[in-house]
Amino acid sequence: MTYTVLLVLQGYREWTESLGSDREWLIQLVQSRLYEAIQSLSKDYDGMALPLRYDIQLVLLPPDIDIDNFAQTLRELLRRYSPTPIVIRACCGDVIEAINRCSKDLDIDYVARCEEYEPLVVAHADLNYFTESTLRDGVVNSYVGIMSYISHLLKKLKDKALIQYLGGDNVVAVTSSRNMDYVVKVMTMYDNVKVGIGISLRPREAFAKAAKALTILRREGRVRKYHIVE
Repeated sequence: MTYTVLLVLQGYREWTESLGSDREWLIQLVQSRLYEAIQSLSKDYDGMALPLRYDIQLVLLPPDIDIDNFAQTLRELLRRYSPTPIVIRACCGDVIEAINRCSKDLDIDYVARCEEYEPLVVAHADLNYFTESTLRDGVVNSYVGIMSYISHLLKKLKDKALIQYLGGDNVVAVTSSRNMDYVVKVMTMYDNVKVGIGISLRPREAFAKAAKALTILRREGRVRKYHIVE
């Protein structure tokens, strides 16, 4: 599988509480700058960063990269942006299993070695007619609609895939080949949903293939609910 890397902001809660009451604007600025820096570096390693819960962010990386070099470069980069020390924990395997494994001892750096290679599956869901529904029903109702869809995915797929909201009407499920069929089945249960699926050992490429699959579905006129690009 690919590398699943957790980036943990040590002492995050203590830092936020030290800022006083007028702090949320600063917290949001710091979180967005951290995410930008992490994403910018990850792409250079054919990886993809996901904000996850912001105090713990996640990077997906190819299994054949120099993980020690990535960790060192990232640590040096984040010294300019992070208000707290960073713990880096890199695990291999199925994404959910790797996150659970890496979630132990979050205050200690850890780097595993990927010995088995298995492609990453990225299923990118896009709601049909989202712009039209926003204009017809309003911003709040369309927002509630996408949040309802995400809630549906989280309940059904919490042990099978990592669900991440990307903004607008875009949601991804990151999973493995053995779980792909079930994940796609759950994602396409909703009406007016199409899912582009990308498969690759390189996470950045898997996301790009998922976007390409969505483009194919749009060009076909939404006659199918999903398409796979390998």
